[in-house]
Amino acid sequence: MIGILLNFAFVIPLLFWPEWILGLFQIPVTQLIWPRFSGLLLGILSIFYIPATIDIDRYRIFAWLAVFPSRSLGAVFFFIAVFVFGQPNGFLIGVLLDGSIGFLTLVCLIRIVRLEQDVANGRGT
Repeated sequence: MIGILLNFAFVIPLLFWPEWILGLFQIPVTQLIWPRFSGLLLGILSIFYIPATIDIDRYRIFAWLAVFPSRSLGAVFFFIAVFVFGQPNGFLIGVLLDGSIGFLTLVCLIRIVRLEQDVANGRGT
């Protein structure tokens, strides 16, 4: 749920005030349509995270897809954009957010799988 809220902290400004939000990270803007479109896509993607957040047993595959490829490829994309293609360092916020949320989600999912295996093997309660 935290990842969804963090995403929407970017969605709303990207849709309505793209120059302001990108200016905070010193990212130049020449065409406002692209940051707005990115905000729209981020919002749509975030909505797909909601079912797994509400009922992880029923929507387990969506929880895994939130980590691989969504968060992991997002972090890799921004890392490469900055360090290989010379984009502004402000894009590292994508590495920080996607990487940390993806890592924490992965840890939680691995812990859930281990707990389920322990219960199945009679070691848990």
